[in-house]
Amino acid sequence: MFDEDLDIITKIKNEKTIDEIAFEMKKSINDIHRCIINLKNKGMVFNKIVSDNGKIRYFIQKYPEDNSCFLNMKLCDKRKFSAMLISDLHFGNELENIGYLEKVYDYMRDYDMHIIINGGDLIDGSFSKGVQKIDDPICQLDYVIKNYPFDKRILNLICLGNHDFSLYKAGVNIEKSLEAARYDLIPLGYGLGGLNFGGAEIFIRHFIPDYIFESIKGKLVLEGHKHKAGFWNIEDGLLVNIPTLSDLVLGKHAFAGAIRMDLTFDDDGYISSGRFEQFIVCDKLYTVNETNLDLSYLSHDLLKEEEVKPKLKVLNKNGLSQTEKFNLRWKH
Repeated sequence: MFDEDLDIITKIKNEKTIDEIAFEMKKSINDIHRCIINLKNKGMVFNKIVSDNGKIRYFIQKYPEDNSCFLNMKLCDKRKFSAMLISDLHFGNELENIGYLEKVYDYMRDYDMHIIINGGDLIDGSFSKGVQKIDDPICQLDYVIKNYPFDKRILNLICLGNHDFSLYKAGVNIEKSLEAARYDLIPLGYGLGGLNFGGAEIFIRHFIPDYIFESIKGKLVLEGHKHKAGFWNIEDGLLVNIPTLSDLVLGKHAFAGAIRMDLTFDDDGYISSGRFEQFIVCDKLYTVNETNLDLSYLSHDLLKEEEVKPKLKVLNKNGLSQTEKFNLRWKH
């Protein structure tokens, strides 16, 4: 292990953020990110903490655990959390519009925001509802990595969708590719991501036909896939549908859009209320709706990841999943 690697490990142990490490070592944040990924590839095991001021800190994991779709969030102000909600960008489709995303970045800089929550379908993948200007999914991913806007104070938390999942057919795990290439594009998992604030948690979801999804009751769930905005009281919680940030809109009266979400927390760390400002995107972001909701009714019970994480459908010749086959074999 090189002296530079040992220096980075020492700084991680001293709880330095990656931008602090980059400053002290006179390197770019992306250089430090790549060094950390290389260390992980060498066998080091790190966990990541994301702060809502756009900072990332790693700590060395002392005990092994399975890969998690949950991300620990630290709030600079324990009373509030703000994020922009976007979804279904479908890069590679001729109806993608990276200009819309750049306008979201402009808005976030103007309002000093640092977190984007992406509801999935970052790329168009191996299938499409329209015409693809980039038909090779691997080239689509390369396009995203090279052209997705960058601001060192803005992080993207991405729940991967069914079009992203289709990249497996090309033999590529988009999670690993994004993590290796860009520190600011943070995958949360396929079909489901969770943000854990300590006393509260929220979920980001995107339908994938290859998975069986568990019910999430009494929680705030942000969902991509439907390409239209909507708010629904469901299963004792709140479901927010995130609109598409592309021209792949559904219906003649639909527009590309995004949602600003501002959550407030009580003294116990539970979500007490939410403000959701809906935008359509043209030459800039235009507010079309603002919804203020009492969310104190949400469940305070933290859900275990194994209770909600989607389970992959693996079918055999008889049409049964491996789990179903096992249960039949050992059924008394």
